[in-house]
Amino acid sequence: MKIVITGATAGIGRALAQHYARPGNTLGLLGRRAAQLETLTTACVAQGATVAAAALDVRDESAMQAYAEAFITQAQGVDLVIANAGLSQPDHLASGQAATHSALFATNVIGVLNTLLPFIPQMIRQRQGQLVAIASVAGFRALPSSTTYAATKIAVRTLMEGYGWALRQHGIVTTTINPGFVVSEMTAGNQFYMPFLLPTDIAARKIARAIQRRRRRYTFPWPMALAAHLLPCVPGALLGRLEPRQKPPGT
Repeated sequence: MKIVITGATAGIGRALAQHYARPGNTLGLLGRRAAQLETLTTACVAQGATVAAAALDVRDESAMQAYAEAFITQAQGVDLVIANAGLSQPDHLASGQAATHSALFATNVIGVLNTLLPFIPQMIRQRQGQLVAIASVAGFRALPSSTTYAATKIAVRTLMEGYGWALRQHGIVTTTINPGFVVSEMTAGNQFYMPFLLPTDIAARKIARAIQRRRRRYTFPWPMALAAHLLPCVPGALLGRLEPRQKPPGT
């Protein structure tokens, strides 16, 4: 298989890279941290994979386009692209600053587009391929203190659903993955209880299985999937009570 994975230097991305690192597979591994990417590349090559790694930022449209063209040429096609790179930040509305909110959209939404879209023309020519985006259980409803993050994941879910309708006629499958809490650098800084927290390798195996089965959507673990589908039924007034009080600026 010819597989591209963004956000490959940590968490789910790294675990997926290690899962797919086997003889006969060509891996396109992308991440911003060159040292971690080099270490991962060495490990994947040792497992028998061919690796085309690049220290890139998914927000850089031209760089992502150039990488896609180079990968397709080197690998002579592409089978699977996983848009995994993402950020998480609390809202901090009292700060009055839009920069962190813009950064979330730039990576979590625009970064997904920069990752997946450049490979679509080749998949259309091949009449086959699979596009995967890592969204979140958070992408089912606005959430207290994390509304911007939730909005980015809602956007990803919507994009993948609509693109799936358009691309199925070309033999292309779209898969949206909605994980609950998974051990990673992103969740390491959370200061709250994370129910049903999954080890990274177990999460990666579940994701890979859903990809193999060509699932359109996959939300896990099942208790979080149930909660996600019930969230839209929870009255907004009740959810709003969970919003922590914010101190006025300058206090």
